[in-house]
Amino acid sequence: MTFLGLACMKLRTATIIVCLVDAAAWAVVAVATFMSGSDAATKGLDEGAGLIVTGLFLVTGAPALALVLLGRAPITALTLALAFPTAFAALFVAAVIAFA
Repeated sequence: MTFLGLACMKLRTATIIVCLVDAAAWAVVAVATFMSGSDAATKGLDEGAGLIVTGLFLVTGAPALALVLLGRAPITALTLALAFPTAFAALFVAAVIAFA
């Protein structure tokens, strides 16, 4: 196996791990927002946040997982996989600032 092949295999493994962490984070946040026990006045905000996180995962995490499982475009897959937590953190900070 060449060095390039070994580096590509490590990149693929790292991308799979990041994708699995993304999927776990999405599942936890989505379940927490959709099943929250908040009052009726803020239930819509919770459901909206759940929909935004789900949409964000469908745009970044799911395509990254598909690309890495198909063995296509490893750098693009890793970029998409890392975009989910980055965008999630940015949206979280924006929400905290907006509602502070």
